[in-house]
Amino acid sequence: MGIHLSRNQSSALNSRKRWSKTRNIAAFFKSDRGNVAPIFAVVIATVIFTVGAAIDYSRASQTRAQFQLALDAAALAVGQMPNSTSQADSETRAAQVFDANYQGAGTWGSQINLTRTNSGVTLAISNEVQTSFLGIAHIPSIGFTAETEVVQGGGSIEIAMVLDNSGSMSGSKISALKTASHQLIETLFQNMPAGSTDLSFSLTPFATFVDIGEGNINQSWMDTQGLSSIHNENFSQPANRFDLYNNISNVQWEGCVEARPYPYDVQDTEPNASNPDTLYVPNFAPDNPDNEDYWWQFANSYLDDDTSGSFTTRQENLSKYDATVSASSSDYGSQYNVGPSFLCNQSELVPLTTSQTTIENGIDSMVARGSTNIVQGLVWGWRTLSPGMPFTEGRPYTDNLNQKILILLSDGQNYITSRSNMNRSLYSAYGYIKDNRLDTTSSSTSTVTAHMNTRTAEACDNIKAAGITIFTITFDLDHEDTIDLMRDCATTPIHYFNSPDTSQLDDVFAEIAVRLKALRISR
Repeated sequence: MGIHLSRNQSSALNSRKRWSKTRNIAAFFKSDRGNVAPIFAVVIATVIFTVGAAIDYSRASQTRAQFQLALDAAALAVGQMPNSTSQADSETRAAQVFDANYQGAGTWGSQINLTRTNSGVTLAISNEVQTSFLGIAHIPSIGFTAETEVVQGGGSIEIAMVLDNSGSMSGSKISALKTASHQLIETLFQNMPAGSTDLSFSLTPFATFVDIGEGNINQSWMDTQGLSSIHNENFSQPANRFDLYNNISNVQWEGCVEARPYPYDVQDTEPNASNPDTLYVPNFAPDNPDNEDYWWQFANSYLDDDTSGSFTTRQENLSKYDATVSASSSDYGSQYNVGPSFLCNQSELVPLTTSQTTIENGIDSMVARGSTNIVQGLVWGWRTLSPGMPFTEGRPYTDNLNQKILILLSDGQNYITSRSNMNRSLYSAYGYIKDNRLDTTSSSTSTVTAHMNTRTAEACDNIKAAGITIFTITFDLDHEDTIDLMRDCATTPIHYFNSPDTSQLDDVFAEIAVRLKALRISR
C-alpha cells in the first residue's frame, strides 16, 4: 500500500528537499577536494595566460621585424663606405642609420656587432622585449637576434632615370642635372668589361608630357584605330587623331601620348586591343575657338573656327580639320610647338640600353620646357624597366640576379596650368581638366595638384610592389607637400635625397652611384 501525505506534510517535505539541494551546491563549491570550481578557475587562468603570451610573442616578433629593416638599412649604408673605414667609424655610421630607421616604440640599447671583409659587411644585433604576461611564469623578457649581410653582388642592374625637364629647370639647373647625370653614368660604367650587358640605363625626361618617340607611330600598342574611350574627347563626332594630323599640312605627331584612363594611367598593364583603354592615345590639342576676349587669352588657336556658336561648338567642330589646312602659330609661339602637338616639346625617352654613348647623348639632348607631371614621368620610367610592352628591353621580374632601379628627380610640384574658361586648364597629358580624368573639374590649381599627388602616390606604390627600388631627389624645392610625396615614394627613407641647390646635386648623384655599385643584401 502506498504512503499518502497531507498537503502540509508534502509542502514541508518539498521545502526540505530544496534546502538540501541548495546546501549541497554550496558545499560543492566550498569543498577543498577536487571539484569543478577549482578546475574552472585553472582553465580561465590558462586561457588568459595563453592569450597574454601570444600578445607578448607578437610584440616581440613585430619588434624583431622592425629591427631587421633598420639593420638592413644600416648594412647598406656601411657597405657603401670605403673598406679602409675604421671599425669605430663604421660602427658609428651603423648606429646612426639604424637609429634613424628604427620605427618601433621606445629605444634600443644593444650594440651592433659589425664585421667587415673585403667583399662586404655583416651586422648583427641582439635585444630583448619586456613581457607583460609571461612575467607571471618568471619570463621577464623575450630575446631575439637580427642579422644581415651585404656583399658586392654580381648579376645585372637596370636603371631608369626619370628627370624633370619642366620650364623651372631652365638655365643653371638643367646644366647641373646634366653634369650630375653624366657623373653617375660614367661612375657605373667605369671598369665594366667591353661588351657586357650587365648594366643598362633608360632615360625618361618629363614635363607636361612624355615623348615616347614618333618612330613608334605604328606600334601595335598605339591606338591607331581610335578605339580608346578618350580618343574622341573634344570632337563633335568620332575622329582618328592620326588622320587629323595627316590633314594638317605643316604638322606631324611628335611622339607624345596622353595618360591612359584610370587606373591604367598608374599601372604597367600591358596594352591589348581587346581592352582599348590600355592602348596609348596620341596627344592632340584641339584648335581653341577664335576669341580675343581676355577670358580666352593664351588659347592654342591655330585654325579658323569654320563655324559659329558656343565655345564648345567651335572647339569641337571637325570641319576645320579638312585636308591641306595649315596651322598658324598659337598665342604661345612656335617654341611650344604649333598646333595639335602643343607642349610636346621635350626630348625623347630613351629605352633601356647598354650603350653608354646612347644614354649620354640622351642626357645632352634634354631641354627645360612646360609644366610638371611627375606621375606620368614615373609610370613611363617604370615601363622602360618592364619586360612587357610597350618597351620590352627589361629582364623578367623573376630574374633574381637582376636589380631594377628607378631614380626620380623633380624641382617642383605636380602642376597643370589652370584657365578660367570652359576647358578649365591648358591641354596636358590628362586632356583638359573639364574632362574629369583626374576626378576633378575644378580650375583651382591646388585642387588639381592634390589629385595629381594622389595618382603619383599610387604609382609609387605600384612600382615598389613590382619589386623596383626607387630613389627620389627633390632639387631646389621648398614645397612641403611635394617633399613629403617624394620622401614617401622612395623605397625607404635612406633612398630619399634633397639637394637644396645646384652645388650639392653632384654629391647626391655621387652617393647614389656608390650605392648602386652592385651592393645587395645576401641574407
